[in-house]
Amino acid sequence: MEFLERRREQRILCVLGVGKLNGQPCPDTYLIDISSLGAQLETGRPLAIGDSVDFHLSPAVDAPEEMGAYVFAGQVVWIKESEPDHQRYRVGLSFFSPCRETTKILAKFRYRLV
Repeated sequence: MEFLERRREQRILCVLGVGKLNGQPCPDTYLIDISSLGAQLETGRPLAIGDSVDFHLSPAVDAPEEMGAYVFAGQVVWIKESEPDHQRYRVGLSFFSPCRETTKILAKFRYRLV
């Protein structure tokens, strides 16, 4: 049986710490994958389908946020418990506006898994 891909855009796999989630520091949240249309986060923060979410990525941990941080905004479209820790969640986001620069943005990060 052949697998049918549902995604409209290819996802780029990565593991990057998210600096802020909805304006609050969140050392326990990670970007797992991203495309121009959406992203997947892993977090311990409770979210609900339909919630608006913005998250910040900064290529330099010690750089001020206004100096090179990227902000992505979208809406939660799915949630599932993370394995094996059921107190963490995988969250699927759909961006409000497509981001065609995701590959260029990720190239600025030193630690990237593809």
